[in-house]
Amino acid sequence: MDAGSVLLILLLILVVVVGAGVTIAGVLLYRGGRNVARRVAPVSRARRGALIYRTKSPDPQRRGLAVTRLKLQDSLAATNRSLAVAVDSRQHVGNLGYIVQTLNHAAGVLDRQLAVAEKEPDPAIARVYAQTLGTQSEQVLHTCAGVREALARTSQPMTAVDISALTRRLDVEAKMLDNWAATYTRLGHP
Repeated sequence: MDAGSVLLILLLILVVVVGAGVTIAGVLLYRGGRNVARRVAPVSRARRGALIYRTKSPDPQRRGLAVTRLKLQDSLAATNRSLAVAVDSRQHVGNLGYIVQTLNHAAGVLDRQLAVAEKEPDPAIARVYAQTLGTQSEQVLHTCAGVREALARTSQPMTAVDISALTRRLDVEAKMLDNWAATYTRLGHP
């Protein structure tokens, strides 16, 4: 063997080793990412379950704060779903994406502040938190409802014209496939 052949063999071995290393690293990262995602979902469900449990608290102050947090989370989730559907259906959303992003940020801050208020040992301070944050939460809830209403008003279901155009296109495709099958069979192919 000459030096060129040895060098070529060494390069091939190096390429195989590097390729295997990259593949193994990719698989490990993919599995690790999936495991993290699997672990996050039960934690968020457990937090939501604990919040729902706190809405049944005997203390009216803590119950009210928990109910406010739950309403805020539910309203924001519904708003995010509505926006996602509108964007996926290529509905014109204008500035609503930015508004929802701002609402997400504001609701996150309010949720953390409401969580602090829930754990406040002094009832007088908790009451001040409830009054202040309750007003702000109602504003966010009202804005979320407004965004969802705007998205609902501008949503356009498929009309009869859209469906008939789709049907015509499907008929044309079916006829083309029939013609192709007939031609293919005439040429001697089964």
